[in-house]
Amino acid sequence: MGKYLNNFLVALSLMLTSSLFLFASADESELPMVGDITNGTRLYRVHCSVCHGFFGKGDGPAKVTLKKSPANLRDGSLMNARDDSMLFSIIQTGCKRSGCSPAMPGFGNELSSLDAWDLLAYLRSMHVPLTWFFPQVDQYVVKRYHIGHVGNEDFQDGQKERLRKRIGKVKPEELFQTVFTLFKAPTHHRSPELVPQQPRRLAQLKKTNKLGYVIFTQLQGPRNRKVPIGISLDVNFTITKLVATLVDPGIAGEYNKRLEKYVGMGKRGDDPRFKTGRDKMSKVFDKAVQRVYALAVEGANAFELEEKDRSWADGTF
Repeated sequence: MGKYLNNFLVALSLMLTSSLFLFASADESELPMVGDITNGTRLYRVHCSVCHGFFGKGDGPAKVTLKKSPANLRDGSLMNARDDSMLFSIIQTGCKRSGCSPAMPGFGNELSSLDAWDLLAYLRSMHVPLTWFFPQVDQYVVKRYHIGHVGNEDFQDGQKERLRKRIGKVKPEELFQTVFTLFKAPTHHRSPELVPQQPRRLAQLKKTNKLGYVIFTQLQGPRNRKVPIGISLDVNFTITKLVATLVDPGIAGEYNKRLEKYVGMGKRGDDPRFKTGRDKMSKVFDKAVQRVYALAVEGANAFELEEKDRSWADGTF
């Protein structure tokens, strides 16, 4: 059991950068440079697993007593939408002031500040963090877009037409894409800061500092199996990382051997037709990845439309 708890994906060692995880807050000098994942694992089992489940999937035994299901801590979209300072606050004070389930209590009376950071380190090991895709990220924004329903009529029609041309019929649920846009900052941050959707803060993000995009979604694998994945694109819409976020590292490893082949593929303005082999399995993956890629690009396009609208007067476009 230990390897399943402490080896989320084959790439866990890369995700944690030699098992070190850096934290940030208003006063970084008071924070530990390293979160103790071993202690965090113990604390999770004592305080969190009854609701969130042994593997963090939100399926603990207390779930049946709650009106709202506990969070799936392996969901990259959900967990990365909260930066470290937000998660630390939730651990300490609960959810009432943080917009999550009010049933989530705070553990400030049971856990010291160091314990809370250890627990946070373990929580981060349960999903793929943004730093795995772009280690140099300092700031990021996140927004959920309804593809084909953003911007003016011409932009909407363009998105719909490109998707029809590239992947055919699209299911309604596929059109909702949560897009993480990552940036460098003039001053390096120990851990990425989530920038709120406020005009003043967004205006401080410079296009020249943009690193790329991350989207957590599902890939339709062999036998129509829905496989959770994370995909990252650079500013030129080239795939930089593609990883299966399955709990079982053995199964994830088999998928990732296939998915690694697509790194470096795709480019802004292209209509790619991915081909990694002639065998039946390669064709299944080629079709599935092409679908994920096309939707991810349109999610990035939606952000860039807003970016252009927001900054048209500052000379960057």
